[in-house]
Amino acid sequence: QKKGVFMARLSKEDIIKVVVESARLYKKNLQDKTLLFVLMDKRKNISFEEVSFRKNNFLHLTGLKINKKDLSAEQFFNFCIDGRLSGKDFSVPEGGTTVLKLQILPYLLTKNLNANSFGDFGGNGFRLYTEKLAGGVKGCIGFVKAEETLEWVPNTLLNEDIRKISKNGKRVIATYRKQREEEKYTEMVYCAKKIDWEQLCFPESHAYLQKLICVKENHVVEANVSNENKIND
Repeated sequence: QKKGVFMARLSKEDIIKVVVESARLYKKNLQDKTLLFVLMDKRKNISFEEVSFRKNNFLHLTGLKINKKDLSAEQFFNFCIDGRLSGKDFSVPEGGTTVLKLQILPYLLTKNLNANSFGDFGGNGFRLYTEKLAGGVKGCIGFVKAEETLEWVPNTLLNEDIRKISKNGKRVIATYRKQREEEKYTEMVYCAKKIDWEQLCFPESHAYLQKLICVKENHVVEANVSNENKIND
């Protein structure tokens, strides 16, 4: 199915269905949580990146516009969760990117964002501001630094192959999830295959993660990363 055809057929009622479904996925998998990506470059050097998700970040992923005098980003999210969102609560900006976002939005709102790559936003002709990207060949989420907390938080979503719009990309070899207020990670939501974990060097601050991977690697499948979204090494 061509993207343009999907676009042309979306009424406000269709948009509400997608946005409500997506908000509930966001609440279940990401709201008030922090993800830790364990990254590996081509030289097998290990690094880490954290991203966090709050209620008011969800609106940015939809591409929709709201009247801020009547509705805040957090209220918009609550309306979606409660099933109270109506067509008068939002508008669709011209240009076509909104429905492209909605086409991929539910797919990316998993425990690990369906992300097997992380890198810097490369621009590539896109008229938007974001700094970091996490995702795969089907799409990715963009992140910026929150001024008040200095966390990386989502500010956009792109229905594009991350390889085409990122630079300094690194492979995601594991992903952990925790509540934002928690200090340490205890839940692993993604673990790449064919990694010799014992040969990798983790810094002391993250050594406990490596031990957890070594214990669990035989029981963790590549959760939420479909074959069509994989990036071959």
